[in-house]
Amino acid sequence: MPPYADRKDALDLSQIRLRAFAEDDLPELVRLDGRCFPPQIAYSRGELQYFVRHPRSTTRVAESGGAIAGFCVVDWKLEAGRKLGHFITIDVAPEFRRNGLGRLLMQAGESLLGDMGCFAITLEVAANNSVAQAFYEHLGYQQTGRIPGYYADGTNALVMRKMLNSTD
Repeated sequence: MPPYADRKDALDLSQIRLRAFAEDDLPELVRLDGRCFPPQIAYSRGELQYFVRHPRSTTRVAESGGAIAGFCVVDWKLEAGRKLGHFITIDVAPEFRRNGLGRLLMQAGESLLGDMGCFAITLEVAANNSVAQAFYEHLGYQQTGRIPGYYADGTNALVMRKMLNSTD
């Protein structure tokens, strides 16, 4: 049983609806990103708009009671002739955290990338964000690198990677 299952305020994941991004979601996604990350790390409207509209990107939105509770944006690139997936961002509203929604969004993104034929997935996480690092490690991601000064405030990023099941 998940550690959050016995909480009285636990989110009922069966009530979450995952759906594709709609253009009118953008203002709320920008607001949510600003609530999830410090100003030097949160995406600007233009940056987020670029990512959600990019031809290789896919965005999944999680709704609870008609309100956006979280979202993830994934994309892919070629690495040595094979598709490598990438989590651009995963955002969960603070009031919905630690209830399994982040895991649900990660699984949705991983499934999308796996269906696209990706052999592995990478992501970046702030080197000072130990909570997020532990979350990703629990999901099977391993640190593979470091990017000095990755974030606008000079914070370093850790690169994490997860291999997907391969059928070849």
